[in-house]
Amino acid sequence: MEAVVRKVQQRVRKAREETERWDDLNSRFLSQFSNAAAIIARLPVLGDAKNYGVLGCVPNVREDLLGKQMESLELIFVSMRETLEEFSGIAKGLNKALRNTNQMVRGGSTLTAKQLQLQVGILPTIAYCLDGLQTLSDMHQAEYALKSSVISLLTWKSSSSDIAALRQLLVDQPNIPKDEGMKARELSGSMDPIVVSL
Repeated sequence: MEAVVRKVQQRVRKAREETERWDDLNSRFLSQFSNAAAIIARLPVLGDAKNYGVLGCVPNVREDLLGKQMESLELIFVSMRETLEEFSGIAKGLNKALRNTNQMVRGGSTLTAKQLQLQVGILPTIAYCLDGLQTLSDMHQAEYALKSSVISLLTWKSSSSDIAALRQLLVDQPNIPKDEGMKARELSGSMDPIVVSL
């Protein structure tokens, strides 16, 4: 049983590290989104010839500026897609950790249902930790799906109200409630003493 608990610990700890990396990626993602939104907001102004005043006599100034902004926007979109791929990798990794841990605990070991529910002091049970992994996996998979949808809706033609609504979804991360995310992460740090106690 001790060996099984050690393996569960390792996997839960790894899942916690992945959720911390997710938070870092989300900060980067929001920055990329803000940069894209700023360019999209500038495009109508740059596209209107009357906004150039005396610069209007410079050959192709409007087309050149618009072209440069569109190039920058495309580069940001590429960066956002790359960040989405990293989100996807984390979501898949959490799902794999859950699958492997479930298989190890429920399929490949001799632990009984009673042992899975064994409570030692205030420490979480193995079953509780498995539930925590399930929660982490579900939340991050749903949030990845939302982020993918949001980015697919963002185009150079997006209105400012659409951009504001999409940004709010990204900031809120509605599929990862803060209290649930913290609860799931806390359980991963509280299993170490179980190994000694069992």
